[in-house]
Amino acid sequence: MDEREFSEQEIKKAVRKRYAGAIERPASSCCSPTVSQPIQIGGSCCGPVATEAMKGGMAKVAGYTEEDLARLPGDAVQNSFGCGNPLAFAGVRPGQTVLDIGSGAGIDCLIAAEKVGPTGKVIGLDMTPEMIERARRNAKDAGATNVEFRFGEAERMPVEDRSVDWLISNCVINLSPDKPAVFREIARVLRPGGRISISDIVAEDLPEAIRKSRDAWTGCLAGAIGEAAYVKGLEEAGLRNVRVTSRIVYEASQLKGLFASSCCGISTEAGYDASALAEAAAGKIWSARFEGMKPLSSSMAGEITIEGASEKDLAGIKFLLAEAGLPTDVEAHLADFLVARHQGKIVGCAGMETGGPDALFRSLAVDPSYRGLGLGQRLYESLLVHARTRGIERAYLLTTTIVPLAEKWGFRRIERLMAPAAIQATSQFRGACCATAVVMVRELSQGPACPIACT
Repeated sequence: MDEREFSEQEIKKAVRKRYAGAIERPASSCCSPTVSQPIQIGGSCCGPVATEAMKGGMAKVAGYTEEDLARLPGDAVQNSFGCGNPLAFAGVRPGQTVLDIGSGAGIDCLIAAEKVGPTGKVIGLDMTPEMIERARRNAKDAGATNVEFRFGEAERMPVEDRSVDWLISNCVINLSPDKPAVFREIARVLRPGGRISISDIVAEDLPEAIRKSRDAWTGCLAGAIGEAAYVKGLEEAGLRNVRVTSRIVYEASQLKGLFASSCCGISTEAGYDASALAEAAAGKIWSARFEGMKPLSSSMAGEITIEGASEKDLAGIKFLLAEAGLPTDVEAHLADFLVARHQGKIVGCAGMETGGPDALFRSLAVDPSYRGLGLGQRLYESLLVHARTRGIERAYLLTTTIVPLAEKWGFRRIERLMAPAAIQATSQFRGACCATAVVMVRELSQGPACPIACT
């Protein structure tokens, strides 16, 4: 065994030992910024809550809502060692498959199980047998029958190729001594169009005392890489649109308690001073949430169909609109909505509100996994055809960002008061979403429609 292999195995052995012990001894805030500053720290990185009286306190700080935690077994909450909530704002849908790398006692798996519903599936992966056992017990206590937990390592996941819709992870990948291998595995198991939501610790220019500390490895610190390197690693593995959507930077006062804790052990190693280390590392360690996707092949564009919406599509349309931050009041206008489908799933929509010969084009939304395939333009061109068959003579739209593009497609700006009364009475026109938007109009006898929404 060469030195690198030995080093990796030693790190993994230490991580297993630490987390096996953590669930047996949920005492101080081990390797986490102190509980006394709950507004700032954003999560319990690798550390259980302080006492039974504070059960779930660190999980709440990490971004979980009271409602999330109230439905979970107390043990899953108490033994949550993450640095964020990877499922916050994630567009997980019913029927999808979610994989959690480093699932621990199962808190994120159980939340995901509710999101995917009985037709979906959640897989928890962990390399600590004690965690697998605890997670299975918590799933049983929660009555979750759509969750399974597998023993395995992130560098070699026991998961089939292209089988996962969402991959999540919570303060785990920093523990891996071979992150490129983890990133490659993430790309392998994701389906085309599959997405990630990963909360993790990142760091820049850490003191050597931390980088060389084995305890700091198991405490989520020594193995943390920089944010740019994290994004680059995921992109080199084949993911696209990788970005950081939130950050919480740790201050010196928080890091001091972290470095001085006996479980991290940095301050007990010869000559190291916790206060000095905390000052040196202030602003260089933070939790970040990474999002991205595995790209679809261009050939898939031909597999997407566009057709009129029906009542059974209402939930899917509302989900897309909510994810895009657009109004979801579509029930009264469903007859004038179109949906794009791929393999039975709604991946896009567009619609209009009508008033006599006039219509307001609205509600263009495309699943983030399907962007870049020209689907937005197809939806609006299809809406144009639909509008003409309905006898619509003029199309109106509201936009805040793409006036020049709209003008190229034949739209022209008008004053808000120039819009017909029927258009001004629409929910979109009156809603807060478009209160400051530019109003534009075009005669439908002019060229093709443009892919524009109220955004």
